[in-house]
Amino acid sequence: MSAERLAIITTRLPPAVCGIGTYSWLLRQHWPNENSTIEFLVMDGSAKATSLGDRVTAFNGSGTQLARELERIGSADVLLHYAGRAYQRFGCPTWMPGVLMKWKQKFPGGRLAIFFHELSGRFPITSRQFWVAKISSRIIRRLASTADLLMTNTENQAGQLGEISGRNDIHVLLVGSNIERGKAPSSPRARNEFLIFGLPFGRWQTIQVFGSYIRRWHADGHLTKLHLVGPQDDEFAKRADELLPADFIVRHGTLPSIQVSELLRRVGFALTNVSEKTWSKSGAFMACAANVCPVVIASARPESVPLCHVVGANEVASISEAELSGRTAALADWYRDNADWPVIAKQMAALWSLEKGRS
Repeated sequence: MSAERLAIITTRLPPAVCGIGTYSWLLRQHWPNENSTIEFLVMDGSAKATSLGDRVTAFNGSGTQLARELERIGSADVLLHYAGRAYQRFGCPTWMPGVLMKWKQKFPGGRLAIFFHELSGRFPITSRQFWVAKISSRIIRRLASTADLLMTNTENQAGQLGEISGRNDIHVLLVGSNIERGKAPSSPRARNEFLIFGLPFGRWQTIQVFGSYIRRWHADGHLTKLHLVGPQDDEFAKRADELLPADFIVRHGTLPSIQVSELLRRVGFALTNVSEKTWSKSGAFMACAANVCPVVIASARPESVPLCHVVGANEVASISEAELSGRTAALADWYRDNADWPVIAKQMAALWSLEKGRS
């Protein structure tokens, strides 16, 4: 990242299942011209070294321990991957801004970049989440006031972050696929097999959105097998099971990346709950794009890129093979040029270099 030491504060690294930790690791793997050892300060896990020789130290959700590790590292470039619930179960790690402020005060040569993966939602005062969201916003405001570089993954979140922080220098970078690309299949796609891939909450939301379509497609013979891929040990996974207790559902649980890729390249369609506001933060959507899998959204197909390359739910039964193939290939091309990890890493490195040049 620079001549300074680099420390990355994140959740937990692969093989642990965690979207933010995986993002952190894949970004590091593809960082341009980075040959020095990096320090990972992770939420939990055992101390170890990565396959690239980076040091990994757990601070176990303790602000005191994180402060101690930052003191050991001293003046450095620090990249924080932030989502409130990643560091405190209610989304309120109230200790974090103070730890980073004190580190910057003690080491004025240190620089802080923050990537906000999630922001607190907006709730009415009658909601039990109202005050949690207020506290979360205050934490975000204090973090933003300390950072040299602010990033997030949707235009909507960039606007929200600007309102909270009062800053207008917020950059939007896409989320890449956390599923490696496998080989092209030797047989045609099974057009009547569909797939829903992702973490339990996302799968549950997708099943809610597509419930009536799924029942109709199955009744019409367009859908004979629905694959559900992702962790099962979650409240939302149980809710999803209750919504689809059918014999045409195949629940795979967590699969190795290469097996997920094989499924994405074999099934006829992948169902996703993304919208024009959320697609840029969806690892599941990007995994489909990277693995040349036709993507279905519940709403009408937008005209904007990249969602112009997906399939609307009302088109599933009628779209021709030629049209489907063309859209899917165009989505894969878009991903390669705009959202693959080398592209994202290069963009973030350029932002960081630009920011350093201003100081």
